[in-house]
Amino acid sequence: MKSIKKILIALLVVAAILFGFYAYFGGFNKLNFKVEKAGGETIVYKQLVGDYSKNGEIMKSLSDELQNDYGLKITQNIGIYYDDPELVEKDKLHSDIGCIININDQNKLDQLQKNYSLKQTPQTDYLITKIPFKGFFSIMVGIFKVYPAMEKYLDKNKMSDDGPITEIYDMQNKEIIYRKEIIAERDDD
Repeated sequence: MKSIKKILIALLVVAAILFGFYAYFGGFNKLNFKVEKAGGETIVYKQLVGDYSKNGEIMKSLSDELQNDYGLKITQNIGIYYDDPELVEKDKLHSDIGCIININDQNKLDQLQKNYSLKQTPQTDYLITKIPFKGFFSIMVGIFKVYPAMEKYLDKNKMSDDGPITEIYDMQNKEIIYRKEIIAERDDD
């Protein structure tokens, strides 16, 4: 009987830790969606084909290079995801992974263009929501919480789910911004 009690206490402790962990990383935060015009950021990026799980390492490496080799202050990293991993094979997923360049660093664009790809994100209407960014597990919370909620919102409001999703990791404001480009209204007829 004592061993069952110890097991139950251990399970309750583990459950409490997991609950606290999930809450700390934003799992219980309410998602607020809004449609607004956004974009227009200048990004330094790498075009990637393959498993999205590798993108974090590449993002960090690029951010470090830009800070160490060019003296840029990087406060926002960006991932633009073009394919749905539930519909496209892992090795065929397309994404652009990079860093948002601060407007004060525009004078270094010529120098950067010699070694990197640069572009401006489309300035258009996006479905936008945010969650707190407290580390890697916030990204996992986003995958399991934001994406299904965003899909549900798009469906409920008859918006097309075509178009890429952008994740902006804002280290300064400690948040992840999710933007789904609004391509068109869905025709359900």
